Amino acid sequence: MEEKMSRWGIGPLFAALSIGYGIVTLAISRYYYPSFQIDFLPNWFLYSIGIALIFFGVPFWIISVITVMRAYNANELVTKGVFKCCRHPVYASWVVFIVPGITLLMKNWLGMFTPIFMYFILRLLVKKEEIYLENVFGSQYREYKNKIPSILPIGWIKPSF
Repeated sequence: MEEKMSRWGIGPLFAALSIGYGIVTLAISRYYYPSFQIDFLPNWFLYSIGIALIFFGVPFWIISVITVMRAYNANELVTKGVFKCCRHPVYASWVVFIVPGITLLMKNWLGMFTPIFMYFILRLLVKKEEIYLENVFGSQYREYKNKIPSILPIGWIKPSF
Protein backbone atom coordinates (compact mmCIF):
# COMPACT_ATOMS: atom_id res chain seq x y z
CA MET A 1 0.00 0.00 0.00
CA GLU A 2 1.26 3.45 -0.96
CA GLU A 3 2.16 5.68 1.99
CA LYS A 4 -0.15 8.70 1.95
CA MET A 5 1.50 11.80 0.53
CA SER A 6 1.30 14.99 2.55
CA ARG A 7 -1.72 17.16 1.79
CA TRP A 8 0.73 19.79 0.57
CA GLY A 9 2.38 17.48 -1.98
CA ILE A 10 5.31 19.17 -3.67
CA GLY A 11 3.82 22.59 -2.82
CA PRO A 12 6.32 23.71 -0.15
CA LEU A 13 9.35 22.92 -2.33
CA PHE A 14 7.71 24.47 -5.38
CA ALA A 15 6.86 27.60 -3.37
CA ALA A 16 10.36 27.89 -1.89
CA LEU A 17 12.08 27.58 -5.28
CA SER A 18 9.60 29.97 -6.93
CA ILE A 19 9.88 32.59 -4.19
CA GLY A 20 13.67 32.31 -4.20
CA TYR A 21 13.82 32.82 -7.95
CA GLY A 22 11.32 35.69 -7.71
CA ILE A 23 13.40 37.43 -5.03
CA VAL A 24 16.53 37.16 -7.17
CA THR A 25 14.78 38.67 -10.23
CA LEU A 26 13.26 41.39 -8.06
CA ALA A 27 16.66 42.22 -6.55
CA ILE A 28 18.28 42.39 -9.99
CA SER A 29 15.43 44.57 -11.26
CA ARG A 30 15.71 46.97 -8.34
CA TYR A 31 19.49 47.16 -8.60
CA TYR A 32 19.37 47.98 -12.30
CA TYR A 33 16.20 50.09 -12.11
CA PRO A 34 14.73 51.24 -14.53
CA SER A 35 16.43 48.91 -17.03
CA PHE A 36 13.83 46.15 -16.74
CA GLN A 37 10.72 48.33 -16.66
CA ILE A 38 8.09 47.75 -19.32
CA ASP A 39 7.71 51.17 -20.85
CA PHE A 40 6.80 50.25 -24.40
CA LEU A 41 3.16 49.47 -23.48
CA PRO A 42 0.72 51.90 -21.88
CA ASN A 43 0.22 51.61 -18.12
CA TRP A 44 -3.56 51.20 -18.47
CA PHE A 45 -2.97 48.13 -20.67
CA LEU A 46 -0.47 46.50 -18.28
CA TYR A 47 -2.62 47.22 -15.25
CA SER A 48 -5.80 45.99 -16.94
CA ILE A 49 -4.23 42.69 -17.98
CA GLY A 50 -2.48 42.30 -14.60
CA ILE A 51 -5.67 42.91 -12.62
CA ALA A 52 -7.66 40.59 -14.91
CA LEU A 53 -5.13 37.77 -14.45
CA ILE A 54 -5.19 38.16 -10.66
CA PHE A 55 -8.98 38.53 -10.70
CA PHE A 56 -9.30 35.12 -12.40
CA GLY A 57 -6.31 33.50 -10.70
CA VAL A 58 -7.22 34.04 -7.05
CA PRO A 59 -10.70 32.44 -7.21
CA PHE A 60 -9.23 29.65 -9.40
CA TRP A 61 -6.65 29.05 -6.66
CA ILE A 62 -9.15 29.21 -3.78
CA ILE A 63 -11.56 26.80 -5.47
CA SER A 64 -8.66 24.48 -6.31
CA VAL A 65 -7.33 24.44 -2.75
CA ILE A 66 -10.76 23.80 -1.21
CA THR A 67 -11.48 21.04 -3.74
CA VAL A 68 -8.14 19.29 -3.34
CA MET A 69 -8.29 19.46 0.47
CA ARG A 70 -11.77 17.90 0.49
CA ALA A 71 -10.64 15.20 -1.92
CA TYR A 72 -7.52 14.55 0.14
CA ASN A 73 -9.58 14.15 3.32
CA ALA A 74 -12.00 11.80 1.53
CA ASN A 75 -9.19 9.97 -0.28
CA GLU A 76 -10.92 10.61 -3.62
CA LEU A 77 -9.69 11.52 -7.08
CA VAL A 78 -11.29 14.73 -8.31
CA THR A 79 -11.80 15.05 -12.06
CA LYS A 80 -14.57 17.65 -12.19
CA GLY A 81 -14.79 21.42 -11.74
CA VAL A 82 -11.43 23.16 -12.06
CA PHE A 83 -9.84 19.74 -12.39
CA LYS A 84 -11.43 19.47 -15.83
CA CYS A 85 -9.19 22.39 -16.90
CA CYS A 86 -5.91 20.91 -15.72
CA ARG A 87 -4.68 18.22 -13.37
CA HIS A 88 -2.82 20.62 -11.08
CA PRO A 89 -4.94 23.79 -10.82
CA VAL A 90 -3.49 24.85 -7.45
CA TYR A 91 -0.07 25.28 -9.05
CA ALA A 92 -1.44 26.43 -12.40
CA SER A 93 -3.25 29.33 -10.76
CA TRP A 94 0.10 30.77 -9.67
CA VAL A 95 2.03 29.97 -12.86
CA VAL A 96 -0.62 31.05 -15.37
CA PHE A 97 -2.54 33.81 -13.61
CA ILE A 98 -1.31 35.24 -10.30
CA VAL A 99 2.46 35.64 -10.78
CA PRO A 100 2.17 36.98 -14.36
CA GLY A 101 -0.52 39.38 -13.11
CA ILE A 102 1.68 40.67 -10.30
CA THR A 103 4.60 41.02 -12.69
CA LEU A 104 2.51 43.11 -15.10
CA LEU A 105 1.36 45.33 -12.23
CA MET A 106 5.03 45.84 -11.37
CA LYS A 107 5.75 46.65 -15.04
CA ASN A 108 8.79 44.39 -14.90
CA TRP A 109 9.70 42.32 -17.94
CA LEU A 110 12.54 40.50 -16.15
CA GLY A 111 9.94 39.27 -13.66
CA MET A 112 8.11 37.53 -16.51
CA PHE A 113 10.84 34.90 -16.37
CA THR A 114 9.57 33.90 -12.91
CA PRO A 115 6.40 32.14 -14.14
CA ILE A 116 8.47 30.54 -16.91
CA PHE A 117 10.91 29.24 -14.29
CA MET A 118 7.95 28.12 -12.17
CA TYR A 119 6.46 26.21 -15.10
CA PHE A 120 9.63 24.25 -15.81
CA ILE A 121 10.43 23.55 -12.15
CA LEU A 122 6.84 22.42 -11.66
CA ARG A 123 7.11 20.02 -14.59
CA LEU A 124 10.03 18.38 -12.81
CA LEU A 125 8.57 18.37 -9.30
CA VAL A 126 4.98 17.36 -10.12
CA LYS A 127 6.16 13.98 -11.40
CA LYS A 128 6.28 12.86 -7.76
CA GLU A 129 2.58 13.69 -7.31
CA GLU A 130 1.73 12.09 -10.66
CA ILE A 131 3.42 8.82 -9.65
CA TYR A 132 1.70 8.87 -6.26
CA LEU A 133 -1.74 9.48 -7.80
CA GLU A 134 -1.20 6.74 -10.35
CA ASN A 135 -0.16 4.29 -7.62
CA VAL A 136 -3.18 5.16 -5.47
CA PHE A 137 -5.92 5.51 -8.11
CA GLY A 138 -4.52 3.28 -10.87
CA SER A 139 -6.41 3.15 -14.16
CA GLN A 140 -8.87 5.84 -13.04
CA TYR A 141 -5.98 8.30 -12.76
CA ARG A 142 -4.28 7.10 -15.95
CA GLU A 143 -7.49 7.67 -17.91
CA TYR A 144 -7.86 11.15 -16.38
CA LYS A 145 -4.19 11.89 -17.09
CA ASN A 146 -4.61 10.98 -20.75
CA LYS A 147 -7.55 13.36 -21.19
CA ILE A 148 -6.62 16.44 -19.16
CA PRO A 149 -3.55 18.70 -19.51
CA SER A 150 -1.19 18.82 -16.55
CA ILE A 151 -0.49 22.46 -15.79
CA LEU A 152 -1.66 24.80 -18.50
CA PRO A 153 -5.43 25.02 -18.45
CA ILE A 154 -5.68 25.11 -22.21
CA GLY A 155 -6.67 21.92 -23.97
CA TRP A 156 -4.40 22.33 -26.97
CA ILE A 157 -1.25 22.50 -24.84
CA LYS A 158 -0.86 19.16 -23.12
CA PRO A 159 2.71 18.55 -22.00
CA SER A 160 3.30 14.86 -21.65
CA PHE A 161 5.07 13.70 -18.53
